[in-house]
Amino acid sequence: MNLLENLINLLFPKCCMACNTLLLKNEIILCTICRCALPITNQHKIANNQSMGKFYGRVKIEMACSFLYYKKGTATQNILHNLKYNNHPEISYFLGNLYAQQLKETTILDTVDEIIAVPLHKSKQRKRGYNQVEGFAKALADNFHIPINEKLLIKSKRGKSQAKKGLFDWLKTKEAEFVLCPKADKQAKHFLLLDDILTTGSTLEKCAKQLLNIPHSKVTILCLAMSTKSF
Repeated sequence: MNLLENLINLLFPKCCMACNTLLLKNEIILCTICRCALPITNQHKIANNQSMGKFYGRVKIEMACSFLYYKKGTATQNILHNLKYNNHPEISYFLGNLYAQQLKETTILDTVDEIIAVPLHKSKQRKRGYNQVEGFAKALADNFHIPINEKLLIKSKRGKSQAKKGLFDWLKTKEAEFVLCPKADKQAKHFLLLDDILTTGSTLEKCAKQLLNIPHSKVTILCLAMSTKSF
């Protein structure tokens, strides 16, 4: 078995998803240097953090936190690019597990009833082969023993560029992009809503508002990374 593993590693060497250097035998996903250099936000320790500020005055949530800072040209961009576009869904679980170790030091998830990953449109998920947030959800579910609900929230239409749209196309964009599945059980719960990168917060806002249409429900938001110009 060791001979077979050595042969596979020789033919298909595993590289760091951040810096692309060869991984050592005991390294997974990231080399030790890149793992130690992850730009962790520590927002889970701060009530009024930057992620929370994205939603002030827009939607009422219990808490919002992001694991890493994201900036173009950095290791975080390389990691998440590999996750979304280079067929490496295992990165999602890896980062989610790292984040879970930090979240265990808090009470943020103590009252959460269900985990919901921001859904992809069916056609987009078929093309990519996976939802890049699923591993994140699975990692938190495994660490905190919280069930994942994959049926409640669905994406009803594909997002398109707003540029060069006529009036008819613009009116169509007013339709709800995310909706609650008509057949799903809609009990009041504390939902943990997950996404990969927090930028403007628009997508998460739409999802949270749909979940909050269920009377007496609550929403907490967690993301793998938060886009920022400097950190």
